[in-house]
Amino acid sequence: MDGKELLNDNHLRPEYRIALAYAHPDDRLAYHAMFELDRRLAEIVAGSSEPMIGQLRLAWWRDVLGRQPEDRPSGEPLVAALNTAWGAHSDGLETLVDAWEGILLAERLERNAAMQFVEGRGASWTALASGPLAKESSAGISSAAQAWFLADLLSHLSDAEEREVVAGLANGMKLRSKRLPRRLRPFAILAALGSRALAAGGISPMEGRGAPLLALRIGIFGR
Repeated sequence: MDGKELLNDNHLRPEYRIALAYAHPDDRLAYHAMFELDRRLAEIVAGSSEPMIGQLRLAWWRDVLGRQPEDRPSGEPLVAALNTAWGAHSDGLETLVDAWEGILLAERLERNAAMQFVEGRGASWTALASGPLAKESSAGISSAAQAWFLADLLSHLSDAEEREVVAGLANGMKLRSKRLPRRLRPFAILAALGSRALAAGGISPMEGRGAPLLALRIGIFGR
C-alpha cells in the first residue's frame, strides 16, 4: 500500500492544508503523515467517553511507532505513509501520543499539563527536522512550535479559567521565532498564523481576512 496515494489532505484543517502546499515535494508526505497522525490522536481523545478506552487506542499507535517498519501492521494508509516517509524515525512521533494521553487523563487543564501538551506536540516538529528531513537545522523550531500549538490549544478552549492559563503561558514566552530554513516553510506558516491568533486574543488561526494573506506571504517569502 502506497501511503502517498492514500492519504487525503481533505481530512486536514485549512491551515494545515495551506502549510502542506508549501512543503518541498520530497518532504510533503513526511509533513502530511505527521499532521494526519496528530489529527487521528486528537479524534481518539475527543471521542473517548472512558479514559481507559482512549488509552488503549493511543497505546496501539505508540506500539506501531516503536516498531521497525517491516514489523508494522499492513492495510492502514497512515502506517504506510509513516513507513515510506519516516521509516525508523517514526519513534520520534511518540511524543505526540504522550502529549494527547496527558490531555486525556488531565481532569483540568492546569499550567503544567498545558505546557507538557504544547511541548510534546512541538517535539514532533524537531523530530521531523532531525529525521526525515535529514538533520535540517532545528534552530527556531521550538519557539515556532510553541506559537502554533499554544494558539491551536487556546482556540479550542471554551472554559474561561483554562483559556486564562494558556493565554498566561503565551504572554510569558518570547514567541517570535527566527526565520526558518526553506524546507521548514510549513512550520513558518503555522507559527505566523499562531502568533497572529494569540495577539488577537486567542481567535481561530484562520479567522479573518488577514490570515490567508499572511499564510501566502510567509509561504512565498518566508517572513
